[in-house]
Amino acid sequence: MKNKKVLAVLIVVALLLTAILAACNDKGIDNVALKEGTSLGPVVKGQELDLKDKLLVVTYKNGDVKEVPITAEMISGFDKNTVGNQEITVTYSEDGNEASVKVNVSVVEKAPESLEIASMPYVTDYAAGERFRPEGLTINAVFEDGSKKPVSGFDYPAEALTADTEGVQIGYGSLTVSVPVTVTEAAYEATDEASLQRALSEAEEGAFVTVSGNIGEASRESGYNVYTITTPVRLIGLDGNKIYGSFVVDCDGAVLRGLNIFNRGWVTGEATSAHRNAITVTSNKVTLEYNALTAPDAGSLDAAEAIANGIVLSAGTDADTAVNIRMNKISGFGFENDEWSSVAVNTVAGYDFLYGTTNDHGSETSVRLTLDYEDIVKTNVFEKVDNELLATDYALGFERMYILAYASDSAKAVNALTYAAESGMILLLKEGDYDLGGITADNITFRSTGGNVNITGINAGEGCTFEGVKVVEASENK
Repeated sequence: MKNKKVLAVLIVVALLLTAILAACNDKGIDNVALKEGTSLGPVVKGQELDLKDKLLVVTYKNGDVKEVPITAEMISGFDKNTVGNQEITVTYSEDGNEASVKVNVSVVEKAPESLEIASMPYVTDYAAGERFRPEGLTINAVFEDGSKKPVSGFDYPAEALTADTEGVQIGYGSLTVSVPVTVTEAAYEATDEASLQRALSEAEEGAFVTVSGNIGEASRESGYNVYTITTPVRLIGLDGNKIYGSFVVDCDGAVLRGLNIFNRGWVTGEATSAHRNAITVTSNKVTLEYNALTAPDAGSLDAAEAIANGIVLSAGTDADTAVNIRMNKISGFGFENDEWSSVAVNTVAGYDFLYGTTNDHGSETSVRLTLDYEDIVKTNVFEKVDNELLATDYALGFERMYILAYASDSAKAVNALTYAAESGMILLLKEGDYDLGGITADNITFRSTGGNVNITGINAGEGCTFEGVKVVEASENK
């Protein structure tokens, strides 16, 4: 009898282990994507896709990742005889699971003879260990008759750059062109909060400081720091870095690139409110690019002071302005309290220089900066934020201080108009339809950032102008 009971227990255990192993080995496909830097074109009319060395990255639900060669059987929706851009589908199947990705392919009438660089990418000066960033790069195909045509979907290497790299090979079909780059070994490699603080205090002007791994912890008590940059270094985040903290840039000329910053917001009782912002800048010469700024969870903030900003920019002079805020992903800055709302990117004029900063160029308060605001909203990604972009002048008072704003929906547009400066404001609007609820507006320049913009529910004064924006009746907008 005992043997039967033991056998029954063993069978149950075996079944449980089988179920657990089956769950652990569940490799259902989560998604697929072309390997970074890979394209499937161009294709000369009448020819098949060249799939040699073309790889698909398969990501599984359990987190595993692998690369597989792309085969002709995976392709659907391609017509080799139709000239122009085509959207095709690449589908990967395994063990009854499948996932697809849409890919743009260009079919051309004739093959080009050569390639030329029409404009250089944003980034050409790298730290060793970074990967090539193609944004900003434009390539022309040059044909036998001397004509030229911009191309898209070119190939480039996805591997990390090394100090001996002098050019990045860009491929388009069978042709290549080299983009000159400079790659430098980092003067400092920060892997924890202590080494990051040391690097920022010791590095010389222009030095590369790379950041890898986890810097600090989410816990405010022991793992959160405010890092002040007083020397214009180039602070570069390598793959997978995470920084729990905030940065104060108190100098001209600093570069912050590729950092994954998790800031904590302001908690009542702390000595400084710099924790509100992921990056606070006292400068008119700074580059913030390819960073991911993530706001804290609402539960980690004091309920009475629940506010956190992404980038706050102030400066003591507008002379020789060289501000680049591009290709950043700014997420979760959607907090507000009775007096303030969070902002993804906020340029501030007419306000005191905070946090003990000294880079004021002799000005008692911050000044208005002349920036390409439209480029900022077009090249950055905003997710779950109360306000994407505000230019604020507190010298006008705290009731009507917005001199420029960007809105992607009706609520944000109404908020911006509510606090618009009486002397006038520019309101940049994303493509779409806006119902402003009957608000009265004076001295406002409404400007589309691209595409059709339709507005209903506005009482516009004579001082209002509309650039690429149409005011319509509610029934007309349905």
